[in-house]
Amino acid sequence: MISKIILLFKKIIMGLESVSVLKFNSLKQRLIFLLGISTIISLVFSAIVSYNSIISIQQNKINTAISSTLERLTDQLDRDYYSIMQITQQMMPQGHIGSDVDEYFFTTQPYNKSVLTRRISKNIELITYPYPNVVLGMYYNPRDDAVLFYNLPPIEKFSLEDLPKLKQHLEITYHTFHPSIYRFGDQQVISVTRTALFSNDVSMVIYVEARSDIEKSLDALFNAQRMRYIFLQIDENKEIKYSSSPDIFSVGQRFDLGSQELTGRINGYIWNQRKSQHGFTNIILVPISSYNRELYAWSTTMLLITFIILFIVALMGIMLYQLIYKPLHLFEREMEEVGKGNMAMINYHIGIEEFDRMFDRFNTMKMQIQDLMRDIEKKEKQRHALEVEKLYYQINPHFLMNALNSVHWMAVINKQHDISNYISKLNYILSYSLGKTDQDTTLRTEIKMLQTYLDLQKMRYDFEAFVNVVEGDYLDTHVPRLILQPLAENAICHGLDQNGILTIDVSPDYQSNMIKVIIQDNGKGLDPQILEAIRYPGSLNNGAFGQGIGLRYVYFMLESFYGDRASMIVESKPHEGTTVKLFLPFC
Repeated sequence: MISKIILLFKKIIMGLESVSVLKFNSLKQRLIFLLGISTIISLVFSAIVSYNSIISIQQNKINTAISSTLERLTDQLDRDYYSIMQITQQMMPQGHIGSDVDEYFFTTQPYNKSVLTRRISKNIELITYPYPNVVLGMYYNPRDDAVLFYNLPPIEKFSLEDLPKLKQHLEITYHTFHPSIYRFGDQQVISVTRTALFSNDVSMVIYVEARSDIEKSLDALFNAQRMRYIFLQIDENKEIKYSSSPDIFSVGQRFDLGSQELTGRINGYIWNQRKSQHGFTNIILVPISSYNRELYAWSTTMLLITFIILFIVALMGIMLYQLIYKPLHLFEREMEEVGKGNMAMINYHIGIEEFDRMFDRFNTMKMQIQDLMRDIEKKEKQRHALEVEKLYYQINPHFLMNALNSVHWMAVINKQHDISNYISKLNYILSYSLGKTDQDTTLRTEIKMLQTYLDLQKMRYDFEAFVNVVEGDYLDTHVPRLILQPLAENAICHGLDQNGILTIDVSPDYQSNMIKVIIQDNGKGLDPQILEAIRYPGSLNNGAFGQGIGLRYVYFMLESFYGDRASMIVESKPHEGTTVKLFLPFC
């Protein structure tokens, strides 16, 4: 029924929206129309569905209250039983107090027995003190019907055998709620008895009890919900061991819910159950008549509240229109100004946090557009400067002077031997630098140029160079021109000492789809300050055409060619050499 009503309302709303689209063109008109219609529909719809909604809400509320109370009672009982078990463990022969009791039965000296009696009683007081719910702990001799040691005086006549048993496991017996054995106490308690054998074959019963607030908890739940609650404890055999209403559910009666669910209904009652960690089950029952009466009372109240809320919502809708339409109009005007190129910052304080934040972000967007325009202009200037530096680097007069000087001395010393070979390689390097040779730049041509450069430099400097290249199709990948030679030159001219070693490894990494180029020397390394400056190309000296310009050129060429897909890492320690790692993507 409800699903059909919802479907009907959806069709009505869609029809009204189509009407509003045809007849109302402004946001103001549409808001007024839609808010008015939605308020009327909401009132009618709430009148139809509120009853079922309230019933469901109240049922969940009552069930949650019952469930949480039962869970809290079960947890509290489990903690109390656990605390009692910890105390009885100390009172066993192998425990701290039990060893003194064992000694008491073993000694024959009256004085020693007197001292041990005081010490045992004192220790029982000490171990029960940290547990506020624990009332009485004692040793009972069933053969002599006498209490030997205790922290508080028990009543004169009692029978531990008559206490209601909830569960028994070996020598341990759990007792459900019963009157306290403490002489001056009248509250309900839970307890544990435990049989122990001491020296001289003396059998003792250890008894510890703790007060329970079960009655107060049930009274509090009754006052909150105005419903009568019944609390039961059943053992593993589904037999009632405790009942807060014995006239309805008597102790000893079999009570099988026939379900492992946490809640359900049985014989005119709604029940919730929780299984204790110690093996028994706690149950709370509520009469269905009381349960429904509370629901009906709440449904009447909630219906009235629903109508009041819907009326308030209608008023708030009118106010909402006023709060939204004005800021949107201002925002529209600002967009028109930006379209005209006006980037001036204008601060609006509408008084609504969301709109104020929107205008602040709009101003931030204006600033970012201005910064972007300035950044584009700056990058164009840098690109132009880089081209100039690149051209200057390609015709580096320092390198040409050294090369021509080498040619001169080779001619003098060797009587023109090897000059032809040297000049041929020099000519290839200059031609490649100017882009006249190997115009289609690949990693293979870069390695060829690098090997030619190393051959020339080895004629001048005394060092060893090893170029290790893994063959593969990746060598035909397009790369920027002159990104390897400047790095090798830095290593030779600024890093290597006499008899130094330069190693260059080129290999593909197909898992990461990257090309690895590692240039490593065993030279004098770099100081930390210089290394930190090298890692940030913007900090390198623009006027230094040595190590700075070479690295700046490589940095900017990688950024221009690959964006953020390539990277260069420089690692160095003084007197341990320098390693430069290039990571280039497959294009």
